[in-house]
Amino acid sequence: MKRHTRSIAAGLIVALAPLLVSVSVGSPAWAQSDEASTKAARARFQEGVQYYDKGQYENARAAFLQAYALRKHPAVLLNLAQSSLKSGHPMEAVKYFQQFLRESTSMTPAQRSDAERGLTEARSKLGRLEISAPTGAEISVDSTSLGAAPLSDAVDVEPGTHMVRAKLSDGTADVKSVTPGPGDKVKVVFSAPEAPAAAAPVPVPAPTTTTPPGGPASSTPSALDTPPSEPIGGTTTPPPAESSGKWSLVPGIVGASIGAAGLGTALAFYFFKQSAQDSADSVANEIRSNGGTQGTCTSTDPNTVTRYGAACSALRDNNDKVDKNATVGNIALGVGIAGAVFGATWLIVAGVHNSKAGKEAAPAPSTGFIRPVPMVLSNAKGLALEGAF
Repeated sequence: MKRHTRSIAAGLIVALAPLLVSVSVGSPAWAQSDEASTKAARARFQEGVQYYDKGQYENARAAFLQAYALRKHPAVLLNLAQSSLKSGHPMEAVKYFQQFLRESTSMTPAQRSDAERGLTEARSKLGRLEISAPTGAEISVDSTSLGAAPLSDAVDVEPGTHMVRAKLSDGTADVKSVTPGPGDKVKVVFSAPEAPAAAAPVPVPAPTTTTPPGGPASSTPSALDTPPSEPIGGTTTPPPAESSGKWSLVPGIVGASIGAAGLGTALAFYFFKQSAQDSADSVANEIRSNGGTQGTCTSTDPNTVTRYGAACSALRDNNDKVDKNATVGNIALGVGIAGAVFGATWLIVAGVHNSKAGKEAAPAPSTGFIRPVPMVLSNAKGLALEGAF
């Protein structure tokens, strides 16, 4: 690796040489400023090579970051990617390896081989998400927007739990939780919203008439010939049942579901907060191990800023993530507790009420009827009344 990094260092010096020549024809102030930044970039790059050769990969990463900030040259990216991989930053390493392969137009076959091999090694330490969603759906992972589906490639993520969200064309959103391990590739599939089924038309039967044989009846039968089909003074159809007065259990179930969702979200953000805290502690330990103190990241001394700038920036980012995840987790915890208490209370009270309502329900009223029936005696004909109560 020493031979490789030193060859890249020489390439960077040669690549930066035209810049030193070109600035000499401009204004003196601009030429001096550009020459100074080029010299500073070359010095930071050489420091990075020396740190890398000594196995101090975190210091090498910081030096290469500073060199690339001063002069964005593809040769710096390969060294920056390698030092990020060696210092335990696989996500950054993937980004820099990909950028080098995409932007470098004069790489050698050996450099391409090194970059592709490093990219494979970095991804073996990460999880990958293959996200499939309807065309046009807005995709995000852990609140980071990735654009509209379909995505061009799988998404690299740190091992652990992640929330994948898809905002569909009808305005609804679907969220899935996945937990890939190192080297795992997980498929996340979102389905298109289902169109409501059209209601089938109900055919209306045509009215029918029945004509007795021989044509319509010429006379109406008397009451003595056919007893009436409907009772007089009553009905055999029971009245509609009265409302039972029972309470619906739906509000309780909804409240319990909200409680479960809130508590689950709070638990997820607790893990996010803990992960960010661990990262912040790791960066702080690195600063202290390199001679930094509690006030290093607030110092305005140029040498201190140059040496610890990247680490202090990472420390601030992780502390911001700790605060944001803690806030969201506390809100979700409050919502979850409120939903769980409401749901449990409603289900208990509704259960007691419905039990009492079932015991106190009155029996259905009995039905009675009165109807005339034909009566034939030896010396008379007439109607008699028959009834039931």
